[in-house]
Amino acid sequence: MTIWHASQLGKFCSVWVGIALILLCPMSGIAQTELEGVVPKSEPTSTSQPAQLSGEEAMLLGETPIVYSAAKYEQKINEAPASVTIISADQIRKYGYRTFAQVLQSVPGLFATYDRNCDYVGIRGFNRPGDYNSRVLVLVDGHRLNDAVYDQAPIGTDSPIDVDLIDRVEIVRGPSSSLYGTNAFFGVINVITKRGRDIKGAEGSWENSSYTSNKGRLTYGQKLSNGLEFIASGSYYYSVGQQNLFYQEFNTPDQNNGIAHRMDQDTFHNFFAKASYGDFTLQGGYVGRKKRIPTASFQTIFNNGRDATVDNRGYLDLKYQHEFANQLTVKGRLYYDRYYYRGDFFVDYPPPTLNQDFLTTDQVGGELTLVKRLFDKHKVTLGSEFRSQFRMDQSNKDADPPATYLDDKRKSNIGAFYLQDEFAITDNLILNAGFRYDHYSTFGGTANPRAGLIYTWRDTTAKLLYGRAFRAPNPFEQFYVASVGSKPNPDLKPESISTYELV
Repeated sequence: MTIWHASQLGKFCSVWVGIALILLCPMSGIAQTELEGVVPKSEPTSTSQPAQLSGEEAMLLGETPIVYSAAKYEQKINEAPASVTIISADQIRKYGYRTFAQVLQSVPGLFATYDRNCDYVGIRGFNRPGDYNSRVLVLVDGHRLNDAVYDQAPIGTDSPIDVDLIDRVEIVRGPSSSLYGTNAFFGVINVITKRGRDIKGAEGSWENSSYTSNKGRLTYGQKLSNGLEFIASGSYYYSVGQQNLFYQEFNTPDQNNGIAHRMDQDTFHNFFAKASYGDFTLQGGYVGRKKRIPTASFQTIFNNGRDATVDNRGYLDLKYQHEFANQLTVKGRLYYDRYYYRGDFFVDYPPPTLNQDFLTTDQVGGELTLVKRLFDKHKVTLGSEFRSQFRMDQSNKDADPPATYLDDKRKSNIGAFYLQDEFAITDNLILNAGFRYDHYSTFGGTANPRAGLIYTWRDTTAKLLYGRAFRAPNPFEQFYVASVGSKPNPDLKPESISTYELV
């Protein structure tokens, strides 16, 4: 891989890596806490500052990394009501991770799988087959990426964020529906992107790797003297993939002796931009991806040369944040998301026929959050959120001869409010408690609490945590039906989980 920096030639960035402080098995009911990387004391923004310390140096000097995603405001990682890991940009660069899935694979307690089409993440041993990451909430700078029909969280080459634009990743284990609502089931993963000041001009990269894989990226970022800060980046990737893949179950002469030939191609292009001025930040991202499928999934004809999926995903997010003199912070955001999917599957009914899936979703939403310090010992968070999923269209049909099996069009509205209090009982004992109520126009309401008692003595912190989370049934599970392999269930109710942890 060759990387050139147009405005940064001759400059070197220091490499620092956080170390795991406590490594306890998350599947045994004992959660994990790792202090990795360095996070500054600011809204979730860049950490690429020359004066930053490594996680190990920070601990030796008595400094503690800061996390934002556990409580929707910045707090020391040992005071967060969850088991948290932070992965920094320096760690990503040092270990050469090229996709977001590879970053998550490196985190203790997380694991990633790949089925030659999508990447999946598991937490604490849970990764249900056929689940499109719907039980993990993935955010970019606090913006929800899970779509409105599949609840899919993109973590592979279908992610709208290039891995080189990641400043840090915050992984919050355990249920977090008390702040984030649905999908925050096994955990919340928040990707914090770089800022213009981290680029300081133009930057580009070109990569060439095995399986005829090539990727190029161009980025420009700057912070101007008038306070305007911006970054814009675009990437393109093409991979032939493995030329021949052998599958024993198709090892017959009429199926090319089980060899899928040139069926592993992967192509994407993405674009990301962010601009900040004063209290406002506007950002957006887009990815278009096409992946051929060699596995003959959904009873398709093996090695047919036509099986493929197309994903187009984009969003816009406008954020406002202001800190008043009376220790009141007001945060608001407005956002729009669009997702389009098409799947081509060549099926032998007989006769051989191209079956196609189509999906289009559009949603808009807004969130308002107030954070106030009260009586010196309380830090109260009050928030509300509204989301209108005004298009959730699914269809499945045969191309020739034409036949329609599904043509489903739906919409829904979601309203929520949440309350949380961080109560400093003593200098070394904190009680963090809160709940969120969500109301869906489709099935009604659900309330989900969380509580944590956190005790710190010298360099040791113990956390006793309780939490409950839910995952709303999605339209794919409720209404999708195709020519083969699917049965809908419109009567599904929310799924729930309760956990008790000692960290």
